[in-house]
Amino acid sequence: MRCIFILLCTFGCSVTLSAQNSTLSASPNQDSLRAEIMQLRTELEDTRANLRISHNRFRTGILTSAIGYSIVILGGVLGGSEDYAEWGQPLIFAGGVVGVAGAVFIYNSNTYIGRAGGRPSRQERKKDGS
Repeated sequence: MRCIFILLCTFGCSVTLSAQNSTLSASPNQDSLRAEIMQLRTELEDTRANLRISHNRFRTGILTSAIGYSIVILGGVLGGSEDYAEWGQPLIFAGGVVGVAGAVFIYNSNTYIGRAGGRPSRQERKKDGS
């Protein structure tokens, strides 16, 4: 009885393996399909990478702007006091510069969103002449 069971298992495994081997032999149509799938995976990975970069730069810009404009508010408060009036003007100026730098970070983060959406960069557009 055991011998028959072992023979059936061996026969079943060999039939399964031969069926898999015939399935694995690739036709030219399957090769082009695989190449297209690999290209789509690469594009998806590039899109995800661009979105990650955009997200990180956007967060950096928001944080920088918040710090800068908080410094502006502090400068305004100190400028209105009698004891620390000389600190007000420089803090307002420095906070404004930091806040504008944060706004630039936010604006530049959108370039990676454009790349993720398939929009070519400025350099690529200049090469094409558009």
